[in-house]
Amino acid sequence: MDTPHDPLAGLRPAADSRDPRASALLRSFSPGMPLQDRPVLLGLPYDGGIPSRPGARFGPKALREALGAYGTFDGQRELGEVVDMGDLTLASMNGARTHARIEEASRNLFAAGARPIFIGGDHGLTGSLIRGLAAARPSLRLALVTIDAHLDVREYDNESSLSSGTPFRRALETPILSGARTAMLGIRYLANSRYYVSWAREQGIHLYTVEDIAERGAVAVTREALSLIMKDADALYLSVDIDAADAAVAPGVSAVGVGGLSSREMIDVVRTVSAEPRLLGADLMELSPPHDENARTARLTARLLLEILSARG
Repeated sequence: MDTPHDPLAGLRPAADSRDPRASALLRSFSPGMPLQDRPVLLGLPYDGGIPSRPGARFGPKALREALGAYGTFDGQRELGEVVDMGDLTLASMNGARTHARIEEASRNLFAAGARPIFIGGDHGLTGSLIRGLAAARPSLRLALVTIDAHLDVREYDNESSLSSGTPFRRALETPILSGARTAMLGIRYLANSRYYVSWAREQGIHLYTVEDIAERGAVAVTREALSLIMKDADALYLSVDIDAADAAVAPGVSAVGVGGLSSREMIDVVRTVSAEPRLLGADLMELSPPHDENARTARLTARLLLEILSARG
């Protein structure tokens, strides 16, 4: 068969070996590869717990593709290699089985001593990720930072009724986490009910709104939050819902909203949290490529991933 004619052949610049792309940092996992103290990427292609705007199951693929827009030099050093486990095979129509599978995968990675970064996917899965961590390290005193417009502490009946609104209710049910060691940044007005705001405050959760960050600065607010939650913590986990960003910055999310954080504020919060030496894991959730424009949201999510990797040295 004849090769189709490409009118741009010879016009595209050749790849420059002196300017590597961040996508080259990903090294596919192979059996026997050591994971102790290594950054590990695992995709969670599931959006069954999102009540509207499905599409986050395509988030892991879009994030990996967006890494090609970035280089590997962070201004001081070259970023290191990341073990890419690929995407977890999940039962797309069975929420309870999916959450059990994710809890098992999380437990195995933390038990192996990896420093995983999970990419989704439905934010409801974070509850199972933290439950997996609790199973691997039951005596841990964990601190948690969330970057999210929503509290995500909704009540639920059973494993089959889990949704993107339940992850931190489930996380706080584990023995390794408490409200006093939890900080939620980027909370947006008119996005959470009085009932759940009151419940969160009763648990001792430290809440910071978009307005707090706008008035006081992202770095100052994040440092204050860390000083409060890390007092007696052994380790820190970071959970990012990309819907914390303003719709003008990140249209490709499951729950788009107006009045969110700027891209600069998102970067500053993630960079500050990631610089904490006790950070042992993170997730980046609810990138929804079908609703993205010009891959803007995917590029923001990829940048946040690189900020986590850069801070880890």
